[in-house]
Amino acid sequence: MAKDYYQTLGVTKDASNQDIKRAYRKLAKQYHPDVNKEASADQRFKDIQEAFDVLGDEEKRAKYDRYGSNFDQMAGAGAGGAGDYEDLFRQFGGGGRTRPGQSFGFEDMFGSFFSQEEASTDEELELTVPLGHLSTNEKVTVRLATGSIQLTLPKDVYDGKKVRLRGKSSMRNRQGVAGDVYVTIHLKDDDQFRRVDQDVISTVRVHPTTLVLGGEVVADTLEGKRIKLKVKPGTKPGARLRIPNRGLSQANGHRGALLVQLEVKLPEMDRAFYEEWERQLAVKE
Repeated sequence: MAKDYYQTLGVTKDASNQDIKRAYRKLAKQYHPDVNKEASADQRFKDIQEAFDVLGDEEKRAKYDRYGSNFDQMAGAGAGGAGDYEDLFRQFGGGGRTRPGQSFGFEDMFGSFFSQEEASTDEELELTVPLGHLSTNEKVTVRLATGSIQLTLPKDVYDGKKVRLRGKSSMRNRQGVAGDVYVTIHLKDDDQFRRVDQDVISTVRVHPTTLVLGGEVVADTLEGKRIKLKVKPGTKPGARLRIPNRGLSQANGHRGALLVQLEVKLPEMDRAFYEEWERQLAVKE
């Protein structure tokens, strides 16, 4: 019965050599007898290895694509390697059979294999953004090895969020294709906003009469909008008005709250005014 090696590795016929290696890596680690103790794992691993022995070799793969799994008989070439663990170890160990007392196990095999994979061409960098910058919705400058670019921050940005810049790496693979740059965004407090976990505090200064008699205040939000809030009579300085879902986004999609902190703003009056105010307070006490 003809064998479908592509199906065995779970890849398509137009899969690249790297795709085939990744698929083999995943399946071989899953079904290797040193890891998987199921009765069927041993045969499954042999099938996986047989498929990779063929598809991982460009010459054998070309013959397989033309003649099928019996290409060794049709074209005089051997598929080889199926089920022979010593052959498998020789392939990745770079030598002959193991000597008496010498061990060659699962980690040795995969360590050798993965060291042959092409080095990653991706790059990583970190970017620190003031919280107040989120409300302006302006682009931020990201300085790469290949030059500076302007980045629009995602609306769901949170501290530690990664943004992928495709093809912006300074490193290229053997085919000349540039890798990606992964930018990790960090948020920091500024004069306008400060962070408490996923909540954001915005300070608003109000006159004492607003706290005593009640009234309205206007507060800025991270979205760059301004909202009106009511202040109850008798509110104490330092009190916080909570607006749900107006804080920072979280990795799970939830958002914190915006906390509008009310601080006293003294009216701009001359010294005589405050001296008279103090005398009246003293009389009432």
